[in-house]
Amino acid sequence: MAKEKKFIPLVESYMRRYKRGGFLVGDVFKFNDNFKSEEGYRDLGQNVKDLIDQMIESGLHIRVVGIKNEDPSRFPGSEANSQLEVFLDIALDTGGGRYTHYCAIPTSLGQPVHYAPNLLPIPDAMRHKSKVNIKPEEVVEDEESVQNKTDRGDGKLSQTELKLPTQNTTLPNAKEPYTVSYLQGLQ
Repeated sequence: MAKEKKFIPLVESYMRRYKRGGFLVGDVFKFNDNFKSEEGYRDLGQNVKDLIDQMIESGLHIRVVGIKNEDPSRFPGSEANSQLEVFLDIALDTGGGRYTHYCAIPTSLGQPVHYAPNLLPIPDAMRHKSKVNIKPEEVVEDEESVQNKTDRGDGKLSQTELKLPTQNTTLPNAKEPYTVSYLQGLQ
């Protein structure tokens, strides 16, 4: 008997972008310019409208975190789900995989924004002004500053020597090193 090679085709059914309202989970959502005049927006509750306004005013990215049907389906794994009206679960992307301000809206209120193949740009709301000085400037130190004073053990602040000496300095007790006098004392 000769061994026959068997090939079992593996067929996967995956969600395609244009099967579910043109959105995929993880897309960045952008509201249309006239989304407040849409019938789907007028049907939303006032609390959802206020939440949408907060999301837009924040300046952060709004992400699609879920895609669902208007009505629950009888067979969730069926291809028949793609014919029903689609609602999006959107949330505010606060960075680092954290999402807040979850709500569900109809797909007619906006469209996905594509940034492929790169990562999303950092939103202006996440940027902060920094005092970075690209051109070097000479630092002028105030010698009378408190940081430039030293307590020499007498309880008074006196001026610290900020510059290194250019000549050898003799210490007051430098007549005979301590080690020599110590060793002479042991004999």
